[in-house]
Amino acid sequence: MDETNGLRLIEKLKEDQGKFREEGGAYQLLQEYFDGLSKETLRDLLCCEDKSIRQTALWIISELGEDSKALLEEVAAQMNDDNPLICYYASEIVACIAADKYMDDFMRVFGFFEHSNAKIRTLSMFIISRLSDSRIQEAYSYSVNNKILSSSHEKGLVSLMNVNTLTASDITAMIDSDDFIIRKYGVIAASRVYEKYPEIMKKSVNSEDSDVRDFSKDEVQAKAEIAQLFHRIQKH
Repeated sequence: MDETNGLRLIEKLKEDQGKFREEGGAYQLLQEYFDGLSKETLRDLLCCEDKSIRQTALWIISELGEDSKALLEEVAAQMNDDNPLICYYASEIVACIAADKYMDDFMRVFGFFEHSNAKIRTLSMFIISRLSDSRIQEAYSYSVNNKILSSSHEKGLVSLMNVNTLTASDITAMIDSDDFIIRKYGVIAASRVYEKYPEIMKKSVNSEDSDVRDFSKDEVQAKAEIAQLFHRIQKH
């Protein structure tokens, strides 16, 4: 393919990020990758010192999904960044597609429940809340077989694996637990069965645990926005 336009967009990203964003450059560049622009150029972008450039590259990689597996080593390295969004995008990519030698990096996403940065903690909770059932099972099996995560994490993962059998009391007990890891899994469980037990998460917005509280507020707001959008679509 002719890579001229894609390379031009990359240069614009490096030279004037404000204008690049205003002109929708990230979406345009993503389309160039869908059309065949070499993904090696993304590897180069991940080596840039400028965090906003790396953040844009990670967003594009997250949209490419399975097609970005060849970049996993560079992506996983971005999980060490103290910028919450860079850490989030990198963690999301790893959580969705990491396998084989990158499974330890997948486990690190769960470890972020204990990160010193509160935003990274709640973003890691969001990532785990969106994992497929099969990925949760993979995480649990890998942890048990390799003795990676603590027993609290393993108990939490078992709860997520069986979330549809949990009662409202089961989930509430998790959120009220003395174990802060279990509390996180409790509110994630509440998010996954929100349609069944909406009152649990709505009550959790007043939790004394700031991570549970912040995650709940974001989730309740997101659910409300989705419901409003669905209502508008139904009206038309």
